[in-house]
Amino acid sequence: MMTTRRRNPSGFVRKHPDTVTTRWQGIIKYPDPDAPGQWKQRSATFARRVDAQKWVDATIVEHRRTPQYRPPSDITVQDYFVQWLDEVAATRVQDTTLVAYRRYIKPLLKEFGEKPLALLSPADLQGLYSRLLVSGKATSTVRHVHVVTHTALNEAVRLELIPVNVADRVNPPRLRSPEIVPPTIEQSRALLREADQDRLKAFWWLIALTGCRRGEGLGLKWDDIDWKTQTLYIQRTVAVDSGLRVIHKPKTARGRRSVAMSDFLVELLKAHQTEQEMERMTFGDQWVETGYVFVTRKGTLLWPGNVRRRYKQLVEKAGLPPTTRIHDLRHAMATLWLTNGVPIKVVSERLGHANISITLQVYGHLLPNMQAEATQRMDNLLADGNSADKSSAELEEEDD
Repeated sequence: MMTTRRRNPSGFVRKHPDTVTTRWQGIIKYPDPDAPGQWKQRSATFARRVDAQKWVDATIVEHRRTPQYRPPSDITVQDYFVQWLDEVAATRVQDTTLVAYRRYIKPLLKEFGEKPLALLSPADLQGLYSRLLVSGKATSTVRHVHVVTHTALNEAVRLELIPVNVADRVNPPRLRSPEIVPPTIEQSRALLREADQDRLKAFWWLIALTGCRRGEGLGLKWDDIDWKTQTLYIQRTVAVDSGLRVIHKPKTARGRRSVAMSDFLVELLKAHQTEQEMERMTFGDQWVETGYVFVTRKGTLLWPGNVRRRYKQLVEKAGLPPTTRIHDLRHAMATLWLTNGVPIKVVSERLGHANISITLQVYGHLLPNMQAEATQRMDNLLADGNSADKSSAELEEEDD
């Protein structure tokens, strides 16, 4: 019985026929693993002939090593990641996570979107991470970029679009959590005094007193408030995704939570409700009923970006550092509670953290001071007890 001789791939280098400046094209012909007897062709273009020849030599080795070798897909980075988000990530994660995924891959697509996925290299990713850090991005943000990229490329390997995950060969930056420096009590008071005549006064106080996030405050509806028990329920959040405003549920069960309100906050929200009723009557047929607590003068939902700009104006008028964020009001509440002895589990629940370890990671630097205070308190208690015991013993000795 005659055996069929294995056919080997072949390749060559030539000047690219369609370029004005001299470019070199490597071309490979190889047996089609899916169609016996048929041949397929691959090519790649380079600025230098030596690089084209290196590509030809390396590619021939790949094909000879594995007879059923399938070359990487020609799909671009942009097309693959968009496809991954639409067809894969969207079916596995919640809306909030999908919004974050899109945000984190944006730098990658901006720099390498037109590049073939198969040509994305470890050097490309390492350079991207370095540039993001130099531009001022936090290490946590860059690590998120890496994690999302790595996850997507793992899927590309599974689908045999690329042979290896190049993100495996990259060193993401070590996580350095910046120490939280929330506004001081004086700064918070100055800001809230400045907001006293602001139309969104109740919104700023809501964040300062409950520690809810901006999107959670914007997603609050009147039906979410139980006036009798002075409790509000965080049910949804408002965010922006690709220029579109989106409303979705918090991504974790702990994020969907109940928050106790003080008497003062209840009064503020009721006053805000009265003002909203007046605006409803003023605009009449032009009013759009949405049921949300914080809306425009015509009842439509507020844009997060507009709220942020309004806050920046208040920060400037109050004389606070321009880097002060809305989120810092949330930090101020958590810091105040922790430094006044509120158990960290209670603070974690109020903030809606997925688990207490996140709270410890963010606010752990406050705990040594609390530990020192608790140590002194316990020392005083035990010392007092020892003194009492000693006095009793001395009396007994005298009686003997």
